[in-house]
Amino acid sequence: MSVPAGTVQGLPGPNGAGKTTLVRILAALLAPETGRARISGVDVQQDPDTVRSLIRLAGQYPAVDETHTCRENLVMAGRLYRLATKLAKARAGESLGSAARSESGGHAEKKA
Repeated sequence: MSVPAGTVQGLPGPNGAGKTTLVRILAALLAPETGRARISGVDVQQDPDTVRSLIRLAGQYPAVDETHTCRENLVMAGRLYRLATKLAKARAGESLGSAARSESGGHAEKKA
């Protein structure tokens, strides 16, 4: 699997497919049983602190506010990284693309 820099990657799949395990490995929270994982060329097992500094992870159920939609969480993350509100909203829309028009995990986007 290869994900271009600066993009958002979704992991669709049925329960038990290994999505959470993969995310934990890529976030340097769990060691892979076999194979290797790299983030921007950095080996996840050899340099976990650097890996964690390179990634941003947004879970399905955010700890800050469980009523926020995916779009709202992306905008909030953009604002935390000091993006102007307008730019944060635009980037959230770009990142979500067609996914914003569908439901994920039972949580639909709120209608404005």
